[in-house]
Amino acid sequence: MTKDYYKVLGVARNATKEDIKKAYRSLAHKFHPDKTGGDGERFKEINEAYQVLSDDRKRGQYDQFGQVFEGASTGAHQGGFEWPGGFRVDFGEDRPGGFGEFDLSDVFEDFLGGAFGGGGRRKSAERRGKDIRIDLEISFEETILGAKREIELAKLSRCARCGGSGGEPGTKFANCSTCQGQGNIQKTQRTFLGSFTQVSTCNACMGSGKRPEMPCAQCHSKGVEHRSERLEVFIPKGIRDGEVLKISGKGEASFAGGVPGDLYIQIHAAPHTIFRRQGDDIIMHLPIKLSQAILGDAIEIETLDGTVRLKIPEGTQSGDILKVRGKGAYLSSGYSRGDLLIEIKVEIPKKITRKTRQLIQDLKLEGL
Repeated sequence: MTKDYYKVLGVARNATKEDIKKAYRSLAHKFHPDKTGGDGERFKEINEAYQVLSDDRKRGQYDQFGQVFEGASTGAHQGGFEWPGGFRVDFGEDRPGGFGEFDLSDVFEDFLGGAFGGGGRRKSAERRGKDIRIDLEISFEETILGAKREIELAKLSRCARCGGSGGEPGTKFANCSTCQGQGNIQKTQRTFLGSFTQVSTCNACMGSGKRPEMPCAQCHSKGVEHRSERLEVFIPKGIRDGEVLKISGKGEASFAGGVPGDLYIQIHAAPHTIFRRQGDDIIMHLPIKLSQAILGDAIEIETLDGTVRLKIPEGTQSGDILKVRGKGAYLSSGYSRGDLLIEIKVEIPKKITRKTRQLIQDLKLEGL
């Protein structure tokens, strides 16, 4: 039974992209495995659902073919289907009119990452490398203004000596004698339910279907090696706490020359001592003197972009919000910005001089 990705994210089937994005952010933040009470499997499931539903093409395939798979998996009279991991069930394989060679994994592979095997027809060399998920803490300023960070990843990378081929440079390759060049091994078992075929990667050739005459001296025919790599990461302007950046092709290398996985970086924003974010706006508190509140003033304040001049109107009250347009967080477009909202706090002095006391007494007589 296929996963209900809409149920995973808790959204309706007609949910907008923005609804899906909001639901994902909330759930990813809640279930992140590094948090107290987090759930790694739930977090992985949430990411998987978002990768499908946030992509128009993949979502269209999911909406169109999800019920087809359900129908095939419950129809135990003809045809067949594949379980994840290359496990295929063929019902009534000798009956005419059955599904025959129709492989439902062809339909689902684009958005399930090849989880449905391939009926033994695809070599393991086509399989992707593993994805990598990491956390990155950045400053509040970097979430607003963007940044460039260099990170170091210890991961499986393509062998520097053989380039991933598994053989010494210039050596010849021949079909693997274990799998006969197929890249995988199939084992079929017949039961009263039908024919069950388990497909597994050939360990002799690591799924490539080929073996070198001279194995690589560095990776010993694996085509990959553990290595640390430095990577420059660009943090976009306006990124939010909990958002996940995807860098395609920067995950782990695949055995046997397949495409590498992707790198997912979850952003964590460190709190700021002055500013906090509210949607696309930035909020700060500003203490002012009683005289400034009564008479008004023009002062300079420090923002994330530098110094700006702020006009305090006469009669400003504690709790009033003054707005500086265009000094908030960047929107997802990277061009427009929210506003800087300044909450006023009028400071009342605890100690005053005799002269000041007399002046205030005079104001009191005036009804102030």
